[in-house]
This record gives sequence, structure tokens and C-alpha cells, in this order.
Amino acid sequence: MKSILILAVCLVLLLCPGDLLAQMDSNIGVSKSGASSAAYYYISKPGEITMSINLWGHVRNPGRYEVPISTDIVQLVSYAGGPMSEANLSTVKIARVVRGVDAVRTVEFEVNLNHLDKLDEKARRLEPGDTIFIDATAITFREVFDIATTTALIAATIANVILAYKYR
Repeated sequence: MKSILILAVCLVLLLCPGDLLAQMDSNIGVSKSGASSAAYYYISKPGEITMSINLWGHVRNPGRYEVPISTDIVQLVSYAGGPMSEANLSTVKIARVVRGVDAVRTVEFEVNLNHLDKLDEKARRLEPGDTIFIDATAITFREVFDIATTTALIAATIANVILAYKYR
């Protein structure tokens, strides 16, 4: 019976989404009210003209930011607590809505935040309504370690279950 319980726990850990495990690890609970976990940040002095920018991906505090109109992409990422260790800063994606005389279209482009000295003013500038996405690098050491650990736990559990049934 003990082996079956261990197998069940390992299967739950294996099948849980990574975000749920990360929340369990950091002691941050899932919202019970059903409210969105998205965040809205207002960073401005009274009377300043502001713009809304969406920041998604691997930063400490993703969400919607209401920032001064003079804010650039480096300042915005700083307001968000900086990039996470696994963030891929070489291909930061920006989606911008461009309104023309007869059409509205979305333009997407990438900037490289690894080389700030080579980033020109046009690439740094943000426009109202921009959406910035900072993706993760392909795979991190922690992810490889998590996969190896989980695989070892599952293999040990299956071996225990087989031995328990064999020697009953």
C-alpha cells in the first residue's frame, strides 16, 4: 500500500504543470477567487503624461505598466524587477499597433538587450500600447536537473511497486 501511495505522489508531481510546482515551491498560492493573476503597475508622478505597456515573459513582475511617456524599454524592464536568469535578452520581441490613414496593423520586431551600447534611440523607444515579450533561453540547468530528478523518482517508485508485488 505504501508503494502505491508513493507512486501516486510521483505521478501527481509528474503531471502537475510547472507553474503550479513553482507556486508550491515559492509558497505563493493560486488565487481562490478566480481573479486573474495579472498585475497592473502604475509608475508615474502626479500630472505626468503616461502610456500603457504590456510586459510578458521572463521578468520578475510581468504585467501591464502605466509609465511616463518618456520611458524606454530598458527602464520598463527595470521597473519590472529585471530579467529572470533564464531570460533570452538577445531576441526581445515587441508588437506595436500602427494606425495608418486607411488601416490598422500590428508590426512585430526584435531588439537585442544584451548589447545596450549598440541599441539606438529608435529601438529603445516605446509607444503607447506596445506589448513586449521576453522569452526564455532554450533550456536551463535547473530544468535539466528537475527532469533528471523527477525521472529518477519515478523509476525508483516503479521499481518499488514491482518488487512489492513480486515478493508479496
